[in-house]
Amino acid sequence: MTILSENISSHASFFDFKPESWNELVPEDSVFQEWEFLSTLERAKCIGEGGDWGVHILAYTERDQLLGLFPFYKRIDSYGEYIFDFQWANAFHRAGIPYYPKFTASVPFTPVTGARILLSPTLNEEKKSEVATSLLKSYIEIGDKTGVSSAHILFCKEEELNYGKQVGFVPRVTHQYHWINKGYDTFEDYLSCLVKDRRKTIRQERKKIEASGLNIQTLVGDAIEDKHADTFYNFYADTHSRKWGQAYLNKTFFKLIFQTMKHRIHLVLASDSDGNPIGGSFNFYSGDYLFGRYWGATSHIPNLHFECCYYRLIDFAIQRKMKRVEAGAQGEHKFLRGYEAVPMYSLHHIYHESGSKAIYDYLEREIKMEEENIASYNSHSPLKALRKV
Repeated sequence: MTILSENISSHASFFDFKPESWNELVPEDSVFQEWEFLSTLERAKCIGEGGDWGVHILAYTERDQLLGLFPFYKRIDSYGEYIFDFQWANAFHRAGIPYYPKFTASVPFTPVTGARILLSPTLNEEKKSEVATSLLKSYIEIGDKTGVSSAHILFCKEEELNYGKQVGFVPRVTHQYHWINKGYDTFEDYLSCLVKDRRKTIRQERKKIEASGLNIQTLVGDAIEDKHADTFYNFYADTHSRKWGQAYLNKTFFKLIFQTMKHRIHLVLASDSDGNPIGGSFNFYSGDYLFGRYWGATSHIPNLHFECCYYRLIDFAIQRKMKRVEAGAQGEHKFLRGYEAVPMYSLHHIYHESGSKAIYDYLEREIKMEEENIASYNSHSPLKALRKV
């Protein structure tokens, strides 16, 4: 631990903190900022010293009470972030300016919106602003002293934008596709809100899966067993080996996370008639929010991906009256199944003066384009209500 000021200290490990103290500051919609998830990444050596994600944590305390936390990472590339800045890095390189290392505040390998500045729920609005801006000022100052090219805050919540703007960050808008619960009572109730051809297609997809003879289970809580860690790691590793090359997560992470966060895990597991697992999705949930994360299959079964990654999650969300299902990056398949285009926010601070001007000018133009894109996508949505907007 390093003391930076009267209230702010800097740490290099999640194990510097007690789980209960950390988690008191994590809101319900930010499950991947919970101590168990982040510390498991560190313990499994997916992040940490000597790797691509060097851990840094700013803590704000007052009279020995933890009021704010701001985890961030020193990066030597941009892989696993999903708010793409490769063009910025290339422009810096062409100009002879190093873009790496940089600082990034996000959840490693996890393109999910959530609180990036963790604040005590006991604070009033004025104190929240004071703590948040103090942490962000320290973030910028450390970057300046360290000599990184830039400091980024990715997939932050909309209400955090104002904190960032107050201390010199510039916003960026991209988009994802999320399923929003409009108060549906059943899956058929949801389908009734889609245009006719999409209703027909989804029903056909689900009927084909039902007729396939597969046993598909949704598993949470005590229904999850230790053996499922191996099963879903194998799915995950197989998917990455075929599509994306080297996997970000390792088997140790899967083993540990099934122990530390079993109460947050939601699995959809498909097995053949002999009981052999052949595919499924690995998801997390907290309160009113369900997050689709990892998918894999050892055999190609038409429509199995849609059933495991979309329809079973929607079923679960409707049953539990959840507000939202997020399924990460990319979107065509989600959009066609009634997921809405929604804005994703990030904040950026570029230290190099000429580089910052070019990027900030670009971001200003990009925001307008993204807002138009989101409106255009939703105007063609399978959801009848959105088409009327």
